Amino acid sequence: PTAHEDYLRLDCSGTFTQESALDAYERAFTLAAEAGRPAVLVDIRAVRGREPTLAERYQLAVRVADVQAATKPRIRFALLGHEPMIHPERFGEIVATTRGADGRVFTDEAPALEWLLARNREP
Repeated sequence: PTAHEDYLRLDCSGTFTQESALDAYERAFTLAAEAGRPAVLVDIRAVRGREPTLAERYQLAVRVADVQAATKPRIRFALLGHEPMIHPERFGEIVATTRGADGRVFTDEAPALEWLLARNREP
């Protein structure tokens, strides 16, 4: 992880599995909280392997929303990746935010950071 002034960045690599993805989120939230950062950028652009199924995306989004809600203080997140690892219609983001998550999914780094840092400045 790399600590920046307003956020923590976690660069992920390796082969996608459901458990490794959840572990990465849990680690990201924990490390950001420990570092005193209110937000985390999770970069999965170097993750390889098969794309998750819709069922896996749903299950992962539900679990991420639950893990985020349990982390104190609550850490906002931006997920940065490439399609098709990132669903073209942002299915996981829709599921997670419907369940109360404070996060977004991006395929370009500049808008991801802009959103994440703008969110940090809100009261």
